[in-house]
Amino acid sequence: MDFQFDYFAEVFPKVLEHLDVTLALTGSSTVCALVIGLVIAVISCYKVPGFYQVAGVFVFLMRGTPAVVQLYFFYYGIATVSELVRGMNPTMAVAVVISLNIGAFMSESIRGALLSVDSGQKEAAYSLGMSNLQLVRRIIIPQAARAALPALFNDIINIVKLSSLAFMLGVIDIMGAAKIEGSYTFRYFEIYAAVMVVYLVIIGLLTLVQRYLDKRCSAAY
Repeated sequence: MDFQFDYFAEVFPKVLEHLDVTLALTGSSTVCALVIGLVIAVISCYKVPGFYQVAGVFVFLMRGTPAVVQLYFFYYGIATVSELVRGMNPTMAVAVVISLNIGAFMSESIRGALLSVDSGQKEAAYSLGMSNLQLVRRIIIPQAARAALPALFNDIINIVKLSSLAFMLGVIDIMGAAKIEGSYTFRYFEIYAAVMVVYLVIIGLLTLVQRYLDKRCSAAY
């Protein structure tokens, strides 16, 4: 069938109506993933006894298996033995899985950034009488954040993409709305073209924000 621009223009607002669900899922997952990534990165960097090995297994598991498998394992598998997961609404379940998955990737980005700070600068800071808090705030965080920024933004972009898995659990986000519309009209060409445009705009805006922050960070040095 030929691409119908009239139908594309008609279906685009219907898909866009559910943008708030996608953005809410992306935002909550990003915050949680950053927290998870930071905690695991600190554990890995300082090799915290009792937690270091567990963190390594967690990162290997999350990075080594597909996100869709993790989602099904969590929502349908663990739910059989956990009342908490069984009673969890689909949106929250997707957010948990995405947070854990991307949190593992972010932990490696943050760990690499923390290790990139020259140890000589730490020694110099101590020689100037800086406390541990001042060292972290003035030396480590500014340089580590600058080094981790590109990789972290790539992880956030991946969160946006992974949010599309929500429709598999019946969540009516952008993909969910497209699936429902497609079941009525079977005009999948136009429908999923509209979905692609929405995701491209979101990721394009994130890319612009990343470039702006890169310039600001580079200007500071």
